[in-house]
Amino acid sequence: MAHARPRPEWHLMGRLLVLGCMAMSLEGQPARPAPAALTAKAPGHPSYGLKVNTEDGPFLLTHLRYDPISPAGRISAYRLSGPATWGPYRLGMDLGSHRSGVVGKSEGIWTWSYSRFEVLRVEPGGPAQRAGLDETWWILQVDGQNFQWQLPTLLYYATRRPTVEVLAQKRSGWGKGKEKRFQIELQKLEAPVDPSAAEVEDTTTLEQVLQPLGPQLAEPALWRTLARLRSSTPRFAPIPVVLEGRTWWVVRGAPAAQRSHAIGLDPNRQPRWLIRGENAQIPGATERQDLAFLEFWEADPCGDAAVAAPAFLCAEPPDQVLKGRLLRLRGHWFEVAEAALDPGSGRLAKFRVEPWKADALSLLRGELPARNLDPSAPVADLAALEQLGNEALIEWKTRALPGLLATLTVNPAEDLVIRLEKGILDLDLTAKRLRARLDEEARAEVARKAQAELAAKRGQAAPIAQGASTEDLELVADLLDQRKAILMAVLGNAKQALASLRR
Repeated sequence: MAHARPRPEWHLMGRLLVLGCMAMSLEGQPARPAPAALTAKAPGHPSYGLKVNTEDGPFLLTHLRYDPISPAGRISAYRLSGPATWGPYRLGMDLGSHRSGVVGKSEGIWTWSYSRFEVLRVEPGGPAQRAGLDETWWILQVDGQNFQWQLPTLLYYATRRPTVEVLAQKRSGWGKGKEKRFQIELQKLEAPVDPSAAEVEDTTTLEQVLQPLGPQLAEPALWRTLARLRSSTPRFAPIPVVLEGRTWWVVRGAPAAQRSHAIGLDPNRQPRWLIRGENAQIPGATERQDLAFLEFWEADPCGDAAVAAPAFLCAEPPDQVLKGRLLRLRGHWFEVAEAALDPGSGRLAKFRVEPWKADALSLLRGELPARNLDPSAPVADLAALEQLGNEALIEWKTRALPGLLATLTVNPAEDLVIRLEKGILDLDLTAKRLRARLDEEARAEVARKAQAELAAKRGQAAPIAQGASTEDLELVADLLDQRKAILMAVLGNAKQALASLRR
């Protein structure tokens, strides 16, 4: 018994017969800035974009972003369609595309429909009708090509030629099923249409985007142009900053666009497809889609320097608080002395950093250097800061403390002892809390392993480990224990000096 045949899905992509619609030929101009009115049609309403022409039709590239997974850049690509993307010729008919797929099952056998273009309507007296075509024909090929059944590609191709040969198949009426070739002499228009009138399609398949764009995306010049376009907008305007005597240009990037996919460059600058939410394909790389990154450029991306990507990146704190924070830049720690975001555009309006060095006097009070670190920073960064703190405290104890104790009177000596004892108490409490956290995570890991063994016996997926690396946490706890020992030694010296002063 045959199942009911579902209705085929038709994709009506546009009208070809309206003589008032005029298109500009883009031959010889593979890429150029897109009109603001066109880029505003893309999701998120970006204020910049690059219009790129391919053999399959034009695309809009925008939402440029740099992150640890794609440090050379990633973009969103949108296909442009409609009469504004066509050439100066018209076929004089409306077309629809029919995609192949399963349509039913009879006696255990699946049946399939065929991909083709359908003639939906012909213009009376127009080019298609003069050639003999009407609504009873399928179009199978144009000049021997099926364009992978992408109607925008067919329209982009056909409307740029004065004559095309169409292979069609009779779909209804007398002679159903027969094939015939038609020579169509297209009608030329007199003036171009406004390019900003194009339609922006949110394409989502690899074949529709990456394959036609791949060769151009491999060219650094395209990415340099995109960077200049982006940097010329108020939101992404770069500002200079001095790091260790050298001027860099800093741009505050944006979080990833709310899309399911993007095109990024791998370490070899080859385009690849990125799916939001999937694990990184680069070993050791991590990404937070909701984070913005501070981009440090060797030259002004607005200028003519041949720079296609920033030299290095730094994640912005999730709370967007920069002033007073510690940032690790090119392997060195800096404190943000000044920072401000423009309330209107969100751009980085002010940014100044100074080399950071641990303050021994604050360490005596039990304060941690990592207090000004981004709360979401990896534990390894916290451990690195605390290590630097211990080293600074040892240097201070050896070089500065003897001279300080020699100049103290009774009251300042008492203040020093009190400060040290309070600092040790605070440090001891911090270390105990960290050890308790380690114990809790150890118990959780034991429970997880037990659940994993049980899940394996039942053929179920094992639970995923949570939390930071216990090795990094243990290192921080060990560093705090070391600092406590250093402070105890300083306290002993201070108490001896105070006892001598009281005699």
